Amino acid sequence: MKTCFYSLTMIVLIAALSGCNPYNNEGEGAATGGALGALAGGIIGHQSHDTGAGMLIGGALGAVTGAAVGSQIQKPVYEEPAPAVVAQPSAPPSVSYSGDTATVNVPNASGGYTAVVLKRSGNGYLGPQGEYYDQIPSTEQLQAMYGR
Repeated sequence: MKTCFYSLTMIVLIAALSGCNPYNNEGEGAATGGALGALAGGIIGHQSHDTGAGMLIGGALGAVTGAAVGSQIQKPVYEEPAPAVVAQPSAPPSVSYSGDTATVNVPNASGGYTAVVLKRSGNGYLGPQGEYYDQIPSTEQLQAMYGR
C-alpha cells in the first residue's frame, strides 16, 4: 500500500510539473526526466529496501535534470504558411502585328485573355466572324463580341 501511495504521488507530481509550453521543452524534459528518475530511483531504492523514498528522490532529481536539458533543446518554430497567391494574368500587349495579321488580346470573363486575330483586308481588317473594321478596333470594341 505504501509503494502504491508513493507511485501515485510521483505520477501526480510529474503531471503537475510537466505543463505544456509551446515555446520550449522544459515541461516535456521534466516529465520524461521525472518518470525515468522515479523508475531508476525505485529500482535503486528497492535494493536498499526503501522503494518509495528512492522513487521520490530519483523522480525529483530526474525532473530537475530533465527540465534543465529540455530547456536547452530548441523546438522547431512553426511558421504560418504563406497564403496561396493566384497568378493573375499580366496584361499582355494589347495589339501585336505579324505580316498582314494583327492580334488583339481581349480580357474575358474567366479572368484571362482571348486572342482575336484580325486579317488585313484592303484599308481595314476582318474579324474572326467576318466583321469588318476600318482600322484596328479597340479592346473595348472587341470585348463585347469576344470577351465572354
